[in-house]
Amino acid sequence: MLKNLAVLVAVILISGCATTQGQSPMAQLQVRVGELERQSDVKDDAIRNLNHDIQSLMYKVDELGNKLRSCQVAQQTMPSAVEIGSATVKDEGIIRVSASTEEVQRALTQAGFYQGEIDGKIGARTQKAISEFQKEQALKVDGIVGQKTWDKLQGYLD
Repeated sequence: MLKNLAVLVAVILISGCATTQGQSPMAQLQVRVGELERQSDVKDDAIRNLNHDIQSLMYKVDELGNKLRSCQVAQQTMPSAVEIGSATVKDEGIIRVSASTEEVQRALTQAGFYQGEIDGKIGARTQKAISEFQKEQALKVDGIVGQKTWDKLQGYLD
């Protein structure tokens, strides 16, 4: 019985699959076209799913953009400075230590980097003077009066 089964398997393997060997070239092409159409349908479904995902992400990006614009409008209506003790902390984030703009301008003037009026306003001249001072002192040149910059600037105050 086992011998007969082995012979049968060998005959099938030698003769090949009857569905492909016995078919005409036209029939083989039709089978192949059918397979390609099924693969195309699968890929079309994947593309539809990706398009749906893209639309969802675009909606979320639009929502985040609207929230960002709301925050920017709210920020523009906020006061430009808040009093904390004797120091003025600017909304722009230029002065990040407990020093007033006037103190920073005075120190920059005495250090020889600021020639403008000590008016308590952070303008282009004050920002340029901060950056030049930082460069001269081998500090990170970011135009922000942080602790390291202020530690060096304080030495120029009377």
